[in-house]
Amino acid sequence: MEISMNHNSETASPLSIPENRIHAYVIPGVKRDVSKMIRPCTATRDWMDATPARYAYRCIPLTAANTMGWELLNPVDVEISWSGLENGDRLNIKPAKHDPFAPVPHFGSGTVTWYLPFLFRTPPEYGLLISGPANHDKQSITPLDAFVRTDWVPFPFTMNWRITQADTPITFAAGEPICRIMPFPLTLLNEMQMEFHDLGEDPVFMQKVKEWESNRQRNYQKQKEAEASWAAQGKKPELKELWNSQYAKGQGSEIGKIKHQNVYKCHEPDDMRKK
Repeated sequence: MEISMNHNSETASPLSIPENRIHAYVIPGVKRDVSKMIRPCTATRDWMDATPARYAYRCIPLTAANTMGWELLNPVDVEISWSGLENGDRLNIKPAKHDPFAPVPHFGSGTVTWYLPFLFRTPPEYGLLISGPANHDKQSITPLDAFVRTDWVPFPFTMNWRITQADTPITFAAGEPICRIMPFPLTLLNEMQMEFHDLGEDPVFMQKVKEWESNRQRNYQKQKEAEASWAAQGKKPELKELWNSQYAKGQGSEIGKIKHQNVYKCHEPDDMRKK
């Protein structure tokens, strides 16, 4: 979802964006420190920390997804409630203090909108995938995903969440992530073709599948034995005793040029504006 600016795209001078750069243009008139509103995505989650022995971090694909992209942060403490469609479709938003980037009603149907202080520009052949922060819990409200052609569109987009339960107070703390952005190649999905095959057509890969499953079952058995041993001692199992390291170590990832990663390390934004 996008919002308009007083901008004439026909007279705008094109600026070449390098392939490995995203330009976050600060909207004119913004007075705040925008560096406090965006950051690389982080690996940890409170609910994952709270699992026994931080067990959730054993799922490497889950942890990797946590770190992909950049998060935009809510600027101010706010409480939101919705009357529901049957009662007039009204939003009640109570920010602790006025802020031009605090959430507002805009689209109706229980939708909460954040106007962002950035207009993002990506290099040719890339757009931005817009989503809620990965693997964050939020009851009674859900983020709305979008894909924006930031390689050319001269408008900033908004971040929107849809309330799913009426008459329920929902809080967003200042500094809480409300949005994730991630670059995505424009032609990838159109060019990628899915095909059905029998696994037996690739006997070498089929053998690897069998070996992986066998190792997985052995590791699972060791995990259960470790859990039983620690339970008998009245202690909590240590994470290292529960860890299945096949995927964490990238075993079998020797095919291809890109090395296996457990987490991604997106760069902190560089302030390239003229002082």
